[in-house]
Amino acid sequence: MTSSLDEAILRALPTERDAVAWLATPEIRRRLEERGHHVGYTKKVQRHLTALEADSRVVSMINGRELLWQRKPWLRGLQEGVGLISASEAVAFHILQRFAGNKLPNAVTRDIDPLFQAAEARLSQEKADSRIYRAWADKIDSVDGAFTLIRPKLRPEIFQTVATATFSERELLVQYCAAYKSEQTDAQKTKVLWPLALVESAGVMYLVAQDPRRAPRPEKGETEWMRTLYRLDRIQSVSESGESFTYPEDFKLRKYIETQQVFDFLPEPPVRLELAFEGTSGNQLRESPMSKDQHIDTLPDGRMKVTGTVTPSLKLRWWLRALGAGVEILAPPSLRDEFAQDYLKLAQRYGHTA
Repeated sequence: MTSSLDEAILRALPTERDAVAWLATPEIRRRLEERGHHVGYTKKVQRHLTALEADSRVVSMINGRELLWQRKPWLRGLQEGVGLISASEAVAFHILQRFAGNKLPNAVTRDIDPLFQAAEARLSQEKADSRIYRAWADKIDSVDGAFTLIRPKLRPEIFQTVATATFSERELLVQYCAAYKSEQTDAQKTKVLWPLALVESAGVMYLVAQDPRRAPRPEKGETEWMRTLYRLDRIQSVSESGESFTYPEDFKLRKYIETQQVFDFLPEPPVRLELAFEGTSGNQLRESPMSKDQHIDTLPDGRMKVTGTVTPSLKLRWWLRALGAGVEILAPPSLRDEFAQDYLKLAQRYGHTA
């Protein structure tokens, strides 16, 4: 059975893939000491290395008078992997597989699937530390903050084709059915797309893609490439074109999400939003501001007034409507009038007259 010191030695050792592929025993001991393992003397490390070599986990070579050591490449088999992986690493890979395993391209999962298997096997062992690590997966979870709808089905072969092409930076041929088009229409036109990123929002997976045939037109004020969202569940068919593309240097996913705000849906120019809240309905904004420049006041009637610069969008409107009568839009006038008209229609629809 592999001891905790054996596991530490295996993690400290290089492999043939590393720039420094071999280490002498004194250097291995130094690395162990740096990582908090007080081994006492070098000969103890030497004995463990010899035992690991007999177990075919490490290999050695003689360089002059020095004996050098190297770990075999990770996880050539499940049994070997169980011996190499620690409890902390096992729970980390278990959580990764649980929350993100279905979002990884096959090109990645093929390489790390033995790690997932080894993690499960390591946590199932009756070791002293296994129970608390094994129990962690049942102590955490993730839930949506809004009412949960049945998520659209995503065909695995669609996701894997898109994810693999995104990972490998290869061009896609896509037939897409937009929300406003019927699926019963004639054959969809094939789009040539460069897959740049994948984003999950509210349980739906989106592809951020660039059409290489639609270059910016400076004469029309277009200085940047247009990037578009495609819902993966609306992709009718997809395949690789066989061509690679050069990933655009100007595209940064986090910047795209924050500046374009495309996942707020139909964003508009920023406005100064003023809201008045009844009772405790706005208390969440004390801990989770709606904007970086948010300011809170108290109105003469006792209501809480919150002011901040926001980008009007569908998501903002959904949030405001969810608050119902607990909030009043004071400004901008255009948004206030829009909600007033909507609520008037609702009152008429439900048979209420002023």
